[in-house]
Amino acid sequence: MKKVLIYAQQFGFASTLVGPLEVFAYTGTLWNYLTCAEFDRRFTVQVASLDGRPVLTRTGLKIEVDLAVLDADDADVILITSCGEAIDACLQASAPVIPWLQQQAARGALIGSICTGMVLLAAAGLLDGKRATTHWGMFDTVRGCFPKVQLEPDQLYIEEGNIITAGGGYAGNDLALYLVEKLCGKEIARQCANALMLDTGRTSQSMYAGIMHHRMHHDERVQSIQQWLEQNFNADINLDELARQYGMSPRNFKRRFTDASGETPLNYLQKLRVEAAKHLLDGSSVQIEQVAEQVGYRDVNHFRRLFKRHAGMTPARFRAINR
Repeated sequence: MKKVLIYAQQFGFASTLVGPLEVFAYTGTLWNYLTCAEFDRRFTVQVASLDGRPVLTRTGLKIEVDLAVLDADDADVILITSCGEAIDACLQASAPVIPWLQQQAARGALIGSICTGMVLLAAAGLLDGKRATTHWGMFDTVRGCFPKVQLEPDQLYIEEGNIITAGGGYAGNDLALYLVEKLCGKEIARQCANALMLDTGRTSQSMYAGIMHHRMHHDERVQSIQQWLEQNFNADINLDELARQYGMSPRNFKRRFTDASGETPLNYLQKLRVEAAKHLLDGSSVQIEQVAEQVGYRDVNHFRRLFKRHAGMTPARFRAINR
């Protein structure tokens, strides 16, 4: 059996602890019970806090733990739960854990973080120059603290070597199921997901975040451009000409827009159109070809590809689940 250690942080979200805990604990058991098959437990799971004392979650739920994190034996998988929005307090409180994480990464442990738990990995230097994700709403805050990390807040989880970061809240379930599949195979992961009635195959946060996280910055010029794009997204837009209208060269425009918003002007425009398409698809019977045209695309196949890239599913699938 593989050993899993979950480091539970004070005042985090209970879902980032309880969800993955149950996924690992029930792998090879719950489905087997429901189908009258022999148990085939795949993981042992321990929960650790900084000092071995219970942790208090954001909802006031107190959770008992097994041990202090620095007293834990070597685990195959280590997960770091959310610390909520208080990143500075988290880094200060969990400072002793940072060198321990460096040691665990060096010995080859598979280390994952959920939501803002990734700031401990960033503080340990384990994400320098690497792609990572966190909750979409914390994108600008985390990016300001750790500019060396290549944040991609649209992604639900990102794997870089033996480090995996995941988005917020219940994305921890997705991360846990991904690790079950990685370590035990697709069929075992499917059985666990079915027993717990969890969706599988989610890879993007964009259907939840929309484009809000790309607006969370302080560059007033870029905010003005974003506002103009939001009002004119369905027009035939020449981004080089738009740059000149705002007194910038195309190259400087792209750099400044990307630095502020975390997205290129072209991708931001595509996301605007996809968000508009979602509203047209939601609860309506408008043909997909008409939706594509109304948001600025004459080529419906091109529209379908863009929609799937940014929304994580086809337009038809989106309409079906939102009826």
